[in-house]
Amino acid sequence: MAEAGEAENLAATCERSQELVSLLSGQLAVLRTQAQTFLGIAGICISVTGFAGHNMVNAGLPSALAMIVGVAFILVAIVITIRCLSSVRWVTQDLGHGNVELARRVIARRDRLLRKLNLAAALIAVGLACYLVAVMLAALTKGGWTPP
Repeated sequence: MAEAGEAENLAATCERSQELVSLLSGQLAVLRTQAQTFLGIAGICISVTGFAGHNMVNAGLPSALAMIVGVAFILVAIVITIRCLSSVRWVTQDLGHGNVELARRVIARRDRLLRKLNLAAALIAVGLACYLVAVMLAALTKGGWTPP
């Protein structure tokens, strides 16, 4: 549904401004929780690199490069996510323009945050995939396994 149509529907559904503010605040809270989850996943990856990264580096250039690329993707995702979390604008800052305008502004902000967080999620997924490739290459190299 387009932002304008969604805003009109929400404003019509919520008879009181308080209900609308509560609903919109809840939607933004979901995105903040999602962002915090991304930071947790990224933090685990960075922590594991701290104590296991040397194994991937010692396994050779392919696994070292895969690890570096993976961590780089994850670091970019962390920056995007932190920027989303640090860009605070309260729903109440948009009060006073009528319920439809309030809903339109907050929905636009929600959708911008969602697009940025979707990008961060994709970067984390690619980063983790590269990181897992590094782990597999290290295991194959250090484990002495040779293809049949």
